[in-house]
Amino acid sequence: MAEQSLARESPAVSRTAVHLDHISISTTNLYYGAHRLRLETGLSFYDGGFFAGGNANRIFPLGGLTYLEIGGIVEASKVRNVKDQPWWYSKVAALGESFSGLCFRVDTMEELEAIAKKKIYTINKNPVTRTRPNGSQIKAYSAPGAGDSWPKGLPNWYYFEDFATHPSGQPVFNWPNIVRPTGISFLEVGGTPEEM
Repeated sequence: MAEQSLARESPAVSRTAVHLDHISISTTNLYYGAHRLRLETGLSFYDGGFFAGGNANRIFPLGGLTYLEIGGIVEASKVRNVKDQPWWYSKVAALGESFSGLCFRVDTMEELEAIAKKKIYTINKNPVTRTRPNGSQIKAYSAPGAGDSWPKGLPNWYYFEDFATHPSGQPVFNWPNIVRPTGISFLEVGGTPEEM
């Protein structure tokens, strides 16, 4: 699918384009999890960097301005205390790698504000910041935060101020026999009518 977008009418804006942004998987071993996914799928990745909370990720661009991220803890001191652990930590420790969340993206801050207003979500005042290995930072505003929606099985929405730094468009490691995906052809979700 060349363009993953769903048009929604909103009282604040005449038309909001909602794009599939990324899918997140959490793992107990970031290095092995990324290596195994590469071996099983032929997809390649790059080192996505780390977050202030002690976790980091590897990014698998999927084409069509989408990506898959595998995340894991890289700084154990940040999660020694149970109250400091990310919501997915105990689930992954018990079950192993698992789906964490689904993320959509909008093109403007006004669109993110309209979605947040309609769904009664709060937009992070400070953008979610990840530091890449080269020291650059990628910043995105989200509504709501992943820790608020993902544990309930609900998506969150992002707005990237500098789309040139978007994770889907960065170069991957060059491995033998890698495939170059062209996008996500379909996405299946489930739940009750009320949840949908």
